[in-house]
Amino acid sequence: MRDPGDAPQRAVRTLALTTLQQIGLTMVRFGLPVLVPFVRDDLRLSLVQAGILLAALDVGGLAAFIPTGIVADRWGERRVLVAGGVLMGAAAALAALAPTYGFLLAGLTLAGTGFPSGHTAGSKMIVRQFPARSRGLAIGVRQAGLPVGGAIAALWIPALASLGGWRLSLAAVGAACAVFGLWCLALPREENLPGAAGAAALPTLAFDRDFWLVSLMASTLVVGQFTLQGYLPLFLVDEHRWAPSAAGRLLVFVHAGGVVGRLLWGTVSDRLAGGRRKPVLTWVIVGGALILVALSRFPAGAGAWLAGVVAFVGGTFLVGWNGLAVALIVERVGAAHAATALGVALTVLFLGTIGGTPLFGWIVEQSGAYAPAWLFVAACQVAAWASLSTARERVSPSG
Repeated sequence: MRDPGDAPQRAVRTLALTTLQQIGLTMVRFGLPVLVPFVRDDLRLSLVQAGILLAALDVGGLAAFIPTGIVADRWGERRVLVAGGVLMGAAAALAALAPTYGFLLAGLTLAGTGFPSGHTAGSKMIVRQFPARSRGLAIGVRQAGLPVGGAIAALWIPALASLGGWRLSLAAVGAACAVFGLWCLALPREENLPGAAGAAALPTLAFDRDFWLVSLMASTLVVGQFTLQGYLPLFLVDEHRWAPSAAGRLLVFVHAGGVVGRLLWGTVSDRLAGGRRKPVLTWVIVGGALILVALSRFPAGAGAWLAGVVAFVGGTFLVGWNGLAVALIVERVGAAHAATALGVALTVLFLGTIGGTPLFGWIVEQSGAYAPAWLFVAACQVAAWASLSTARERVSPSG
């Protein structure tokens, strides 16, 4: 039996390793938008094809979120975290060898099946290890692994791509992802696993109105997150004549803002909102909509400093919301079913990614400008606010 006095050390180790695993996954997922300008030039892709390429990983994730959540609830999070990191990293490295666009799509889709491991198993581990009074910040720290991984990729990938091409860059981030996954072997082993708890949660979730409203909210918010991360470099290249490498590096500011947002909003909800996530998330959604309107009116010839400010603030609001949504979901369903619930919710969420990212590119191509596409994403923020406003929040008594 473990010494209860070791609980704080186990919690810190769990937070550190699950965050590193998430960083590895995200170096592949959010490194891809940095690579897209290089891939587009090499394979001569249209904007719609580029959007489909950005969504390929999410197709794999969509297929794997619910099974991954059920497996994590039934057999433990540690195994899922290791397997997911290794699978995504190895498949991405193999995709770098793809001779054609079709093979590249297939490889990235396979890599995407490992992506749900961090969101489902990693989030459940945090819920089990941290009390409600500090859970918002802890989830925010783990979720900050996404923009941290994206920022590392934005710094690392353009240099590698300039030296050795996009294939070398993709293979390198894939290898790093696999290594971080293997580090999760050092996580504490689970005890008293609940057997078929994961599958048993599905009938309950099917009739939980508020769970579906929060899931719908997340599926519309993610359109803003992924279009900002996916199309901001192309927007600057196409409309403002930036070099691809400089446009890619600007994503560092987006991801840095995302890190700040996930830590800030989690802390605010813990300390200032008494453990309530909904009111803080409402203001985050409104701020994101205003940033998207600003992007639709981004002035020609604006300096790099203004682009950096918009990118950072955009990341704070359009990327920083994720931890609050995760907290809303897991606090509603409880730790025993947390991974399965997140698997279902993130399946719904990724539908927004798969549909929204190519649709953004289609709007640009049909209109000949990016402004209508940014306004479309702002409308998605309004839809997210409408879903959240009618959802009821379950606040822990110790929150």
